[in-house]
Amino acid sequence: MNTTLKRALTRRFPNLSACYSLVANGESYLHASGWIESKRRGYPCRPDGSELPWMNYAVVAFLERRLNKTLSVFEYGSGYSTLFYARLARSVVSVEYDQAWFASIGPRLPSNASLVFVPNDVDGDYCRAIARSGDLFDVVVVDGRDRVNCVKQGMQALSSRGVIVLDDSERAKYAPAISYAQENGYLTVDFEGLKPTDSSWCRSTILYRRENCLGL
Repeated sequence: MNTTLKRALTRRFPNLSACYSLVANGESYLHASGWIESKRRGYPCRPDGSELPWMNYAVVAFLERRLNKTLSVFEYGSGYSTLFYARLARSVVSVEYDQAWFASIGPRLPSNASLVFVPNDVDGDYCRAIARSGDLFDVVVVDGRDRVNCVKQGMQALSSRGVIVLDDSERAKYAPAISYAQENGYLTVDFEGLKPTDSSWCRSTILYRRENCLGL
């Protein structure tokens, strides 16, 4: 774009300058985080195409630094996030309620990840899938359906150092899950920001105890 024309347009339309600096500048946050590449590819990813959870970049960055191959993950809501956790953790078990998505994502999973199909319900089999696994988990990610009950059930299947990650915790309907955890001695820390491909402000909350696997 001609420099004189660009200056004239940005004076006339100040928001255009902000948009231009974020989109056209290859070193901007939108490029460095993978937001632009996620838009281009149609799934949440880093600039190199490696899959990410559809969660805000702040909590994703934190989990990338803290997860390791000694930890087990249980995930409510499968997807590209399952591939992300499988790269970083020892093992991942993910529960999925959408039959078509279950059939699509299952063949893509590595050997340290497994997928369980459970139809969507409320305070029923879906939230209790973690109990039926018979295992204890270090990290429980709640990013699917019936999230308040999933948090409650997830608390019963945590290892002694286990934590829960509740996504979209800014939504009022999930507040009872946070209150329930706090009433049972859990502390909370929030992470906020953009999600891949999304333009709205989002929050994720980690529910944890003093001695925990993420070093909080």
